[in-house]
Amino acid sequence: MHVKKVLFYTLPAAAVGIAAGIAVLTVNPDLGSSLGDAIYSTGQEHETYSYAVSRAAPSVVNIYVARLNHDYSGQNTGTIVSSASGVIMTDDGYIVTNYHVIPSVSAPNTSIFAQSRDGKVFQAFVVGYDRRTDIAVLKIEAQNLPPIPIDQDEEVQVGDVVLAIGNPNNLGQTVTHGIISATARTGSGLLTREQMNIREGLQDLIQTDAPINAGNSGGALINSSGNLAGINTASFNNRYGTYGIGFAVPTKLVVYVMQEIIKHGRVIRGYLGISDDGATPLPGSDQVGVRVGYIDPYGPAAGSVQVGDLIVAVDGKGISNVRGLIDSISSTSPGTQMVFTVIRRGRQLEIPIVLAEDRPNVD
Repeated sequence: MHVKKVLFYTLPAAAVGIAAGIAVLTVNPDLGSSLGDAIYSTGQEHETYSYAVSRAAPSVVNIYVARLNHDYSGQNTGTIVSSASGVIMTDDGYIVTNYHVIPSVSAPNTSIFAQSRDGKVFQAFVVGYDRRTDIAVLKIEAQNLPPIPIDQDEEVQVGDVVLAIGNPNNLGQTVTHGIISATARTGSGLLTREQMNIREGLQDLIQTDAPINAGNSGGALINSSGNLAGINTASFNNRYGTYGIGFAVPTKLVVYVMQEIIKHGRVIRGYLGISDDGATPLPGSDQVGVRVGYIDPYGPAAGSVQVGDLIVAVDGKGISNVRGLIDSISSTSPGTQMVFTVIRRGRQLEIPIVLAEDRPNVD
């Protein structure tokens, strides 16, 4: 009896609804397709990184190096000789870019300008730079700028989605997309302003397949939350026959270098004055330590260490590769004595050496 009552009330209402629907579709046949698309789209996941870009993009600036006229007057009379990218790090005008972006100190007739996303142009001044990490710090006279979001507790992982924001080929702000391909890649910084050696050094680089083209240098590599993952610094070019291999200096290192430059005008780190022999142990081999391939004749190690020595420990802590040796030395203050354990022609020696200050910033 109860079922009959329900049918008695619902069937007429359903019939009226169906009739109304038929009438509406007769008048406007396209409405059915629109309703179908709307219903379908509500059930689909719309993948977008617009939120991340909207958070980070206002902090990315175009960097221009201009050659001034003979009387060193304003930007409107200069000629742009190169373009790149930079990232606003503080609301009072500190900007990070790459060392290889800024003009050489031997080119005094040049000036640097930063153009914000809204088109404002500011003259930028070099606070300092660090060749080892290819980082330079600029300053513009402005307030209430949008610093890029940073979460130093975030750890990038292989497979993370990242976006590169910069000014490739002076096209204007552009976003490219990729993933983290590898972490902790090493490179020696710029051997020249045109070439980077990715084999050894201080960068502890992030590798990404997000396209990084000429002009992206100094721009932001961000994660899918819009937080800074690193500063884009280099990519393999076509002469290597490779694509999708770009590098960025990770955020923690960028922030450390920036703070050191603002505080001291440079990054203060220890210097031993050697380089390894470039040999790479075979996978699965039991070789540890760093074999000395070159000694700076004016460095602290000269007269104590010999080419061919195998450095296996520093202050009693084992050294397994060149990365560990670099970290140990660069994180120690100049003037500190460290004891190096070396294997020389089968004999183990303990050699004390006082570190000097690393002075790489020579054009």
